[in-house]
Amino acid sequence: MKLKGKYLIVLILILLTATVSISYAYFGPTIVHEGEYETTFSTGLIDIKINDTAVNANNITPIYDEDYELLGYDKEFSLSSSNESLNACTRIYLNIDNISDSLKSKYFKYKIVSSKGEESSGTFENVNNNDKITLLENVYIVNFDLYIWISYQDNVDQMDMLNSTMTSNISVEGIDAKNSDKCTKK
Repeated sequence: MKLKGKYLIVLILILLTATVSISYAYFGPTIVHEGEYETTFSTGLIDIKINDTAVNANNITPIYDEDYELLGYDKEFSLSSSNESLNACTRIYLNIDNISDSLKSKYFKYKIVSSKGEESSGTFENVNNNDKITLLENVYIVNFDLYIWISYQDNVDQMDMLNSTMTSNISVEGIDAKNSDKCTKK
């Protein structure tokens, strides 16, 4: 009888431990706060973190193209990896959640610049809700500036572009390039 009681106690402790572990894994902490949201994803052995992913351009006014760095919407973000020994070759995307129809124009522009000098630019002319724009390909983990602006044109009525919004977020895919010179286009 004593032996059955010991087995029963051990069995109850195992079941209790399993129940608590599963419950904690399911109901574990979710931290939501205003400001920056750190996003982490793992691809094989690469662990890439984006310090802030939200890109919400609201009430942008037209500016001259040469003033985009000074007057345009500027989203600064950085990529980091917990394993610095890996050569994480990344591709950066802008995921469009919602864009006003008036901003779907060749005058609504973006430019992304890395701290190492890589850059890319384009327009939102043929962009729709839920589209994924490739901003920059084959870059290593560094700091970035994403500029968004409405390009002022003298003889074009751009009034409908005022008080418009675009909500989006940045996402990244990465691979371990093994050697630092192997980050090439696929």
